Amino acid sequence: MLTNTPKTLIRALFGPSGSGNLKKGAIRASADLAARLQDALARISPETRECDEQPILLLSAGWRSGSTLLQRMIMEHNRDMIMWGEPFDHSNMHDHMAHQFRSFTTQWPFERFFLSKRASGNLADEWVANLYPDVDYLLKAHRSFFDAIFGEPGRAIGRGQWGVKEVRLTIDHATYFRALYPKCKIVLLYRNPLDAYASFRRLQAGWFWTWPDDLVKTPYAFGRHWAKTTRGFMEGHQRVSALLIRYEDLDNPAEVNRLADYLGWPVSRSSNLQRRDIGESPEKRGRLPWFDRFILTLVTGETQRAAGY
Repeated sequence: MLTNTPKTLIRALFGPSGSGNLKKGAIRASADLAARLQDALARISPETRECDEQPILLLSAGWRSGSTLLQRMIMEHNRDMIMWGEPFDHSNMHDHMAHQFRSFTTQWPFERFFLSKRASGNLADEWVANLYPDVDYLLKAHRSFFDAIFGEPGRAIGRGQWGVKEVRLTIDHATYFRALYPKCKIVLLYRNPLDAYASFRRLQAGWFWTWPDDLVKTPYAFGRHWAKTTRGFMEGHQRVSALLIRYEDLDNPAEVNRLADYLGWPVSRSSNLQRRDIGESPEKRGRLPWFDRFILTLVTGETQRAAGY
């Protein structure tokens, strides 16, 4: 005879006792990518952690913030550099790559899972359901991926150094990049959100922040992403040894010299570059409708003030 106690029914509906807390703990831990990367790096040899490559990562707080202008400024006097522009953006490649490290903690993976920790040479006599290569190889694989997709095609046209410009990435991605390439250069750019959205709006754009779920087409969505990204840049740029710069300062000699010192080669002021833009000139953009301004200011207000706007 089958009997169903309340405890049996609860287990059937919700799983074993404590499984809910297990899921909440995993979600909470995975949110802190910087900590998870440190837990992963602690398992990697000093020799593997060292890397002499110096790629450039240029991150902008959303669209229409001058990232393409700055991309060109960075390449102008360094003809050995190729800086890719938002490559394969719908693929969300940086999210998927960085996500692989969100699971690492001081407790996981278990040490006994790694091949290097096995005492026996006869694996057929061991429990091998969980058998991992060392984390060194995971880090090397990530570097190999970026070298294959960015470094190799650059070398094919005679460029010895590569970089990538992105407008959808956050301080978490900069943290991941710094872990892969300790000697890389990271430049973080932001612009007054009202001006950036005015340019975005005039293009009548509807672009994905992350494809296919997060389509940005309203002042609220634009401002929400701007605030999150810019706040992360301001709070985390020193932690990742990045240079933080505003679009409004790209023609400021002192700020451009600061950028040149950081990169290690001359950089021209923005006004010295011939205009190349898919959008209208600033004088043709006009004013934002009052409701758009209201929504943007409501969403970005605190971060906008902290950014000096």
